[in-house]
Amino acid sequence: MRLSLALASVAVAIIVAMIYSVSAGAADGPTERVTLEPGDNFIGWVAEPIAVDELFAQIPSAPLIYTWSADSREYRYAIRDVGGTLETIEPGTSVQIRIVGEDSVEWERPLTPAKGGITLYSGVNWVAWNGRDEWPLDQVARGIGTSLVSIEAPERGIVYQPGEDSTEALRRGDALQVRVSRDLRWLQPTGMMPKIVFVGDTSESLQDEITGDIRRILDFLTETFAVESDFSETTILLFSSIDAAVEHAESGQEPRFTGSPSWLRGMLEAGLLGQAQPWGFFMPSCGWQSSPPPACDGGTTETLAHEWFHVLQDQLSTRHPHLSPTWMSEGTATWTQYQLPPDLGHTTYEGLPSWMIDVVAHRDEPLSAGENGFYDWVYWIGALVTEQLVEQHGIDSLLEFDRQLYPQSVGKDRRWVKGPGWHETFESVFRVTVPTFYSQIASWRETLPEPDQERSIDPDDVMLSGTVRHSDGSPAAGLIANAQEYQEGIAIGRTRTAVIGETGTFSLFLPSDTIQRLKITDGDCELWLTNDGLATGSEGGNQHRDLDTRSLPKLRLTIPDGGCDANRISIDVLRLRGDERQIDVFLNSEDGETHVHVATDHLGAYTAYAPEAGRYRVRVWLDYCGLWYQRGGLVASEQRGELIELSEVPVTISVRIPADLCAHQISGRLVTTGGSPLAGVAVFADSDGPSSWAPTDAEGAFNITVPNNGNYLLGFHLDDCWIRYGVSGATHGWRSGTPISVADEDVTGIEFIVPDDPASLCR
Repeated sequence: MRLSLALASVAVAIIVAMIYSVSAGAADGPTERVTLEPGDNFIGWVAEPIAVDELFAQIPSAPLIYTWSADSREYRYAIRDVGGTLETIEPGTSVQIRIVGEDSVEWERPLTPAKGGITLYSGVNWVAWNGRDEWPLDQVARGIGTSLVSIEAPERGIVYQPGEDSTEALRRGDALQVRVSRDLRWLQPTGMMPKIVFVGDTSESLQDEITGDIRRILDFLTETFAVESDFSETTILLFSSIDAAVEHAESGQEPRFTGSPSWLRGMLEAGLLGQAQPWGFFMPSCGWQSSPPPACDGGTTETLAHEWFHVLQDQLSTRHPHLSPTWMSEGTATWTQYQLPPDLGHTTYEGLPSWMIDVVAHRDEPLSAGENGFYDWVYWIGALVTEQLVEQHGIDSLLEFDRQLYPQSVGKDRRWVKGPGWHETFESVFRVTVPTFYSQIASWRETLPEPDQERSIDPDDVMLSGTVRHSDGSPAAGLIANAQEYQEGIAIGRTRTAVIGETGTFSLFLPSDTIQRLKITDGDCELWLTNDGLATGSEGGNQHRDLDTRSLPKLRLTIPDGGCDANRISIDVLRLRGDERQIDVFLNSEDGETHVHVATDHLGAYTAYAPEAGRYRVRVWLDYCGLWYQRGGLVASEQRGELIELSEVPVTISVRIPADLCAHQISGRLVTTGGSPLAGVAVFADSDGPSSWAPTDAEGAFNITVPNNGNYLLGFHLDDCWIRYGVSGATHGWRSGTPISVADEDVTGIEFIVPDDPASLCR
């Protein structure tokens, strides 16, 4: 605001106006003039984060700003020119702004949302309504779910409890006090479009058509479920061809696919139309063409709705490995895509198509067999089961299931989090145990009409048959035989499955001229075919037996002694609040010669099978920082790690991720003497026992979290040679490097310089 010399006669009045009329300075996007009255004003903030000092500068008559943190359960405050515990106001939060004096203040508040998702903690939360303007209160409640206790908007005089009839609606920026009975994610429907990335040759007119469909699918999902994926965390990548998608993957540009370029090509060529990713989802754009190529046929609005529903699921339950069974996660997404109205869908179905019943009627696999595998029939039976769940419990129950999978705070001061298992979540939401529900679905399937036609089999398919028996000779009836095609060690295409019959026999029809791997599943337990027979563990501990469909044997298999209980260990992991590091668990043999990756099972624990009975150590990696299990807690040294005896009796242990280990870092750059960065190199930090590592990025930067205080040697492995960091230059050898001391703080700025030809150090 500027004063004009010609207005000197009214200068005093203008100065007064300057003091009591302030602007948030948000020229880009809508704003709202808010009248701040003397006393405390409850204000919602939806825009980009703002420092309280900046807010003090905008509102000269405000000496105090404070808020309630439901996370830490304490007030946080900022006092002008003094400081306090509140430094920044984050989008989606509400604060009290105290105005002194007798005059009100006019303030322009920005209303463009910076994000759509916020976390509600058990108890009272001071939050802002980021959602669409004039959104009905009953719809607001739907978006929070069954854990909602009450909603209050004190400045509006609104008090709401679930089940009440209300004609009230929330305005964007309303300050709310929301009380919930558990921690959860709230995906407010902002109406903001996600980021859209086109890869390959897609015309501008086609981009406009696709963008319009994305807008309409966004509105459809919002109206259907009363939530939206957080636009600030959602990207939709559309590729014009398989080659374009693979080239993008090879470029390393954002967004990045979770799989390798070769995996991506194999999956796309096998018919994958789309897939959810940590950043959103990808799918083809060529499906919108008037004559789409075979690889894109069907990849339009149905795929948009299907994959976008997965993003909702992932954002509600956080982006940790999804613990929902496949028939639930894929079935609900498939059901959703068939709810599209005719003007949005490219199909003519009203509801689920009748052929789904035929597919399910043809199959013998129980619903429990669809917990882990992405088989065609799982999508269809999952959709039919979803329809029954909706009829019995309402449409909101579908996302309520994912909402209640959100990790919960436990322990003193809510310092730890634990993820609920899907069995307990299913019973909480649908009021029936999983075994009882499976029995109900089995009874329902017996009432299905006979299919209209026989199951079609590709005439080029070849049959793999065999028998599976328990170690006592009895048939392994009811277990599932699964065959998956592999190319260069990468799984592609859909899994073929068959239920093992009452006599222990099975038959699978497989694509000709392919390499297949076979596993027998019993719930969460997997027994892979190896050269020595069936073995538990991930793909038989990498000793799998490849089957060439040009010459298939007749298999006679035996479940090993102990079955799925032998050499089994389950590990419950408890992590500190706010710890978002990736957790990987390994089972190491006593001699260190073998190790097995411990996978997360559907009950929420980490489960692994040792290749044979014996003593093992459990190693937990936090990102790339390694710790070892000991009964009293995790330790940094393998020598102090506890040996666990595994035999025919399964073992269960619990671990807590500590706050005082893996807390400090060594960071720097790995470059050549010519200044070129070395990217993608695993740089290790080794001490007398503790060790960790991290990869270098495109600029050669590394950031290694070390297990504890101590002296560490940096190095990387090149062929059969270790190259070590030294202050006077890189060196070769185990102990010839310069130790880096870590003592209760990070070490930064390390310049790890190697020759332009690093291998020369080893010659």
